[in-house]
Amino acid sequence: MLSGMVPALLVLHLVLVLPAHPDALGLAALFRIPVELPLLLLLLFVWPARQWRWLRIVVVAGLALFVLGRFADLVAHASLGRPFNLLLDMHLAAASFELLSGAIGLTGAIALMMLVGLAWLGVTATVWWAVGALRPPEAQRRRRARAGGGDARGGARAAGAVAVLIGGTHLGAAGGPVRTLTTADASRSVSVHLRSLVQSLTDHARFRTELVEDAFAQVPPDRLLSRLANIDVLFVFVESYGRSTLELPPYAQPVNRLLDDFEQAAAASAFGVRSAWLSSPIHGGQSWLAHATFLAGLKVDNQRRHASLMLSDRQTLVSDFGRAGWRTLAVMPAVERPWPEGRFFGFDRIYSAGDLGYAGQAFNWVTMPDQFTMSALRRLELDRCDRPPIMASVALISSHAPWTPIPPVLPWDIVGDGSAFTGHALSGDPPEVVWRDPERIRAQYLRSIDYVLRTLESYLRTFPDEHTLLVVLGDHQPAWVVAGDTTSFDVPIHLLARDPAVFDAIVDWGWSSGMRPGSDAPVWPMERLREKFLTSFSVDEESGPVQAAAHGRAARPCSTGAALARDLDR
Repeated sequence: MLSGMVPALLVLHLVLVLPAHPDALGLAALFRIPVELPLLLLLLFVWPARQWRWLRIVVVAGLALFVLGRFADLVAHASLGRPFNLLLDMHLAAASFELLSGAIGLTGAIALMMLVGLAWLGVTATVWWAVGALRPPEAQRRRRARAGGGDARGGARAAGAVAVLIGGTHLGAAGGPVRTLTTADASRSVSVHLRSLVQSLTDHARFRTELVEDAFAQVPPDRLLSRLANIDVLFVFVESYGRSTLELPPYAQPVNRLLDDFEQAAAASAFGVRSAWLSSPIHGGQSWLAHATFLAGLKVDNQRRHASLMLSDRQTLVSDFGRAGWRTLAVMPAVERPWPEGRFFGFDRIYSAGDLGYAGQAFNWVTMPDQFTMSALRRLELDRCDRPPIMASVALISSHAPWTPIPPVLPWDIVGDGSAFTGHALSGDPPEVVWRDPERIRAQYLRSIDYVLRTLESYLRTFPDEHTLLVVLGDHQPAWVVAGDTTSFDVPIHLLARDPAVFDAIVDWGWSSGMRPGSDAPVWPMERLREKFLTSFSVDEESGPVQAAAHGRAARPCSTGAALARDLDR
């Protein structure tokens, strides 16, 4: 019997010490003694025989769910920088599968999911055997008990003694080698998930109260954002552009050189620049939550909050600019299906992937390069004649996983319908090759950031519109495979404009001059920027009459590019 108990103990030991974080992967974690193991053994030894079958089912089901939860935590930490939340994250299953398919192909994704499912069933079957092997046969238990003690009673005493010893040692040791030999991660993980579930349920009521609190809902349209009258405002979100991109050793030097080049290009085009940090509500993924946070001025860090926001009548920067006379646009090259969120935000026009006119080859998950997205925005809207000022929320996605292949920045006059990018979309190693090596993943990520920043720098050089305010910001920190185990949620934000009045309005913000946020640059919650924008660029009643409200200005004249296109059409 002892020969069967040893491997059974090893199975339960391995289950209880399974890591939940990529940084904890390794042999060291497997040699720590879980304090839950002797308690589980004690339970198995003393449980009455007539209820043993039900106990076995409950224990095995609980451990099987625990294994599934540890795997979900591992994936969530690697992609989102936090543990898995059953209430908030189940909706990500379909999106995660699509992303996995884009990285390793549909066949590979299906095969991997089947392998994971079979592995979990195998683990469950092994745990079923292990739990049974640790319970002496009932006939033997009764015979030993009549003989004056027996395996069951002796085993129970031994398990109890070990439980007290290990548990007491773990609780009593503040640190040092003793504490590193024991672990209570299993029970701690269960506790964290239960608390997270309770907090998620109570957070819903609190958020509903926040939704109705809006100090700007009643600001008259003629005063709202009037200091930006007749200026196009482009909010450009750069995918996975986080603080680690500017500060971690693999990226800091090349990225900061890029930012210096960007700053010089801005100066050459007479653009001033201010930069700071925003604290994103999310980490590693779920970009739509960051976009909603920024536009609504509320922290939207989970899908329940997002769903509540979508069902509310909350004013956002989109409706703020709309009330003040701007034409509001959403440029969403990653959206290939119906986007019901657009109805909530109330954009005047939504350009999804199919509306932008891209005729080139997709770059795996990335539907089109960022340069084409910016070119399409000019072609479809900014170069039009006799139009109102435009506010656009633009999602750039070339720095989204799988980060391969990466195109060069082309001359803007040959971008056209995007077919010029097809050769680049078919070049280089596919994701299933790149993703075998973490170093190559990080190198490709850096190339993608290089591409996005050079695209925006080239855009500024080519289209130096004096009536443009360009706000470039990251949506969240990159995933664990790129950024490592960083606890920061900060992303850079850059504000570029040629009109000195823009900077006069934000002089009290304390942002750094240039493209590199200084060490003393403020770190604001992302949800705060709506308040700061509306406060700084609107005119209150004490400031006197409005000089030039956006809705009262004449339509913008044709830009040089639009006039040229009109002449060519003739």
